[in-house]
Amino acid sequence: MEITLFIKDEEAPAINYLIRVLSPIVYIIIVSSILYLLNLDEYVYNIYFVNIYYISFRLFFNIITERGPLLNWSKQIIYWVSIILLSYLIYDKIIRHRENVLPDFTTIANELWIIILVFIFQIVNGVKLSNDGQVRRKENYLTYKYSHFKKKFGTIISENTKNDALEITAYSILIYEDFNRPLVARWVEYLTFFLTRKKHSLGVMQFPTDKLVNDQQSVDLGTKKLREKFDFILKEIEENPEVDYPEYKIEQDIIWHYNGGSRYYTEIMELSSSIRSEFYSNSKEYLLPLTE
Repeated sequence: MEITLFIKDEEAPAINYLIRVLSPIVYIIIVSSILYLLNLDEYVYNIYFVNIYYISFRLFFNIITERGPLLNWSKQIIYWVSIILLSYLIYDKIIRHRENVLPDFTTIANELWIIILVFIFQIVNGVKLSNDGQVRRKENYLTYKYSHFKKKFGTIISENTKNDALEITAYSILIYEDFNRPLVARWVEYLTFFLTRKKHSLGVMQFPTDKLVNDQQSVDLGTKKLREKFDFILKEIEENPEVDYPEYKIEQDIIWHYNGGSRYYTEIMELSSSIRSEFYSNSKEYLLPLTE
């Protein structure tokens, strides 16, 4: 999943709200209709609880994966309350009465109000909302994770990288891997490793290994892998001074050596840019010495 801080403005907020709120409502209506068609009426009883479970599971997932700081809680609460209230109302007024599963708009007044609501919806849907809140939450998340990992693994990372630019890359990879493989997912990976004894990416830095390693060891091995690739590139540059080897190409080769893929590379580079501007703004150290 992407964690980049480069965020677009939220467009069409009305349609976004409707999709998020009405999707689970439409789901229970369709399921109820199918159950009625199959004469399984008893399974329709209190079916609105399905959407309450849906919200609960999403909340639980975000908490155990430590993604709570990235959520706009006020917006989520509005979504959840809307889903629960609408789910109960639709169930109470329509779904639980077999003959009323499909709505019946028969009067001119109802049709008029539908036209008015569509008109208001189109106006609201043209509004663009600021992304300031989302940017702030991601910046706070990045600050928290960087501070946490620096306190926990800072000594290992600085000793193994011996270069600010490489250190920034290491923190970027660490934060990105932790975001996509939170603690609960890593527990599953450890369990799978114990059962299969096959090579796995283990630990907070997701170092590929056929031996059991903890978070500290994965960071140690992962940062050493970055430094080894960096040293190899520097040796190539020294042996072939006529070959143009720009800074971005060195970063690209190091990142791709750790984990391939253009999307992975893009995310790490954008995280690196954010970390440098936020925490290394006074550093003049890059992978290649700056030339006059």
